[in-house]
Amino acid sequence: MKTQKLVKMASAAVFTLGVIALTGWFSTPPTVQAQNNDHDNDEASLVRIGFEIPPVPLNLEGKDPSKVGLGSFLVNAVGDCNGCHTGGGPPNFNYAAGGNPYFGQATKTDPTTYLEGGTDFGPAVPPVPGVYPPPAYWLPSGPYVGPDIITRNLTPDKTGRAEGGRTLEQFKEILRNGTDFDRIHLTCSEPPSDPNTATCLPPPVDGNLLQVMPWPVFHNMTDHQMEAIYEYLSAIPCIDNTTSTPPRGAPNELRNDCGDNQAVGADNVSEASHRTRRW
Repeated sequence: MKTQKLVKMASAAVFTLGVIALTGWFSTPPTVQAQNNDHDNDEASLVRIGFEIPPVPLNLEGKDPSKVGLGSFLVNAVGDCNGCHTGGGPPNFNYAAGGNPYFGQATKTDPTTYLEGGTDFGPAVPPVPGVYPPPAYWLPSGPYVGPDIITRNLTPDKTGRAEGGRTLEQFKEILRNGTDFDRIHLTCSEPPSDPNTATCLPPPVDGNLLQVMPWPVFHNMTDHQMEAIYEYLSAIPCIDNTTSTPPRGAPNELRNDCGDNQAVGADNVSEASHRTRRW
């Protein structure tokens, strides 16, 4: 399944545009499969598809509906962001129970774990004798390659901003240059004395950058496409994981706080708060 997720990440490089005018609150209708026709490549058609496929209700208040629809198309029909940023575990991962297409079932995404983060991708770079990590990091206990890389929560926080409160400019910086504003896995200055608690990454890996995330591909998107994705991620329900115990590599900086009134996606958060989180 991990290989499958990495393949999904690589496929997220293909992106297109769309425009449509819609207003109000939207509840997602049953997922539909787009049919190939002469209009499927125009902008309005792509945005229309975007509003047919999200697995969660959307809050369009104060948002640009055309960007929300386009962002949904990029996130759900092309990028498969939830394939990596799901909070679901085996055997279904990002799919709902009974809705796993790899088991021959009709596809249904689990809305209660949608884009909440928590998937464990293991170390950024696995040990390769003579290649990585540097000789000094081959400790008596074994090679130190840093902590596991855990995907982030992309849902809005109590401010209503996407990706746990990031501004649009920060979000663009992440997609363009891979900047890790949390700075939680910086490059080691020396081999760690306790590899069991260390969170740094052995050189030459640049710890200022997000690991595993395919930002070297995402940076090819236009401003409009990045803005559309941000607008969509601002319209989905917030999922709160402030009370869960994170694994090593996902400290408090990665938590998402929906706030006391849970104004964003309150119903979804209420349901999710009773479940055990994976990070």
